[in-house]
Amino acid sequence: MEVVRFDLNHMPEKNPGLSLALGNFDGVHVGHQALFVETALHAKGDSGVLLFSKPFGKGPFLSSIEDKIRFALSSRLDIVYVLENDDSLFSLSPEEFIDTVLKPLGCSRVVVGEDFRFGAKASGNPETLKVHFDVEVMPLLCLEGTKVSSSAIKDRLLEGNVEGAREMLGKSYEIVGKVRQGFGNGRKIGFPTANLDLSFDYLLPKPGVYCGVGYVNGIAHRAMVNVGTNPTIGALSHPIVEAHFLDFDEDCYGKTCYVSFLAYLREEKKFASLEELRNQLLIDLETVKEILA
Repeated sequence: MEVVRFDLNHMPEKNPGLSLALGNFDGVHVGHQALFVETALHAKGDSGVLLFSKPFGKGPFLSSIEDKIRFALSSRLDIVYVLENDDSLFSLSPEEFIDTVLKPLGCSRVVVGEDFRFGAKASGNPETLKVHFDVEVMPLLCLEGTKVSSSAIKDRLLEGNVEGAREMLGKSYEIVGKVRQGFGNGRKIGFPTANLDLSFDYLLPKPGVYCGVGYVNGIAHRAMVNVGTNPTIGALSHPIVEAHFLDFDEDCYGKTCYVSFLAYLREEKKFASLEELRNQLLIDLETVKEILA
């Protein structure tokens, strides 16, 4: 599989007979994955997905463009197209988008969800596409009576229901950041943490302590993850994400770290002393070990 980045002034070589999956793909959940499979399964030529370098709408979001590319690369598609977009793209009418982007790419078939909308003011829909292409419209997936959607996943994460989010995502919710220098308070009580500097507007799960897995240099490490403002030590102005690795205590400052959320343990709270906090963390640690045993 290859990744092709382009902008409207520098279109890639036309690929006649291309089958293309279209959508926003925030989170790349099980519904999106089904679109990828359908796109690849019945393609007569190359199959691909069209991604946009900048997300649509207001954040926070479930996945960055790098995340979307990474997840798409694990599918059966032949090509991941990444359109470098700016605000001018949002002003294109559906017909202009078709003539400016889809036809020059060589599209003959597109695969979309039944709620797919595109073009200025979201005025285009699958029927608009059918005038120009062979269109496969995929029905929306439901789990226990709830439509699988990025919004539904966000709702679950904000409730701390990372298990429910995982069912819709088809994988654990994951955020990515670079490890930055913290205040070292965790190390003082025997729980050093990797503090994530999030350069992307990720949706943070409900504040609290989680069982998770952290990936550094491609190696997985059991982790106890905290999302919150550290009220015991001195409340911060905004929530942060920090992970204590159970089997890793090396200098990883400046390295990229992936943190997956597996289970919600408890709410974040203010303890009367650092010793009381440490005692609770020891309990949390045993819970993490049991979950990941």
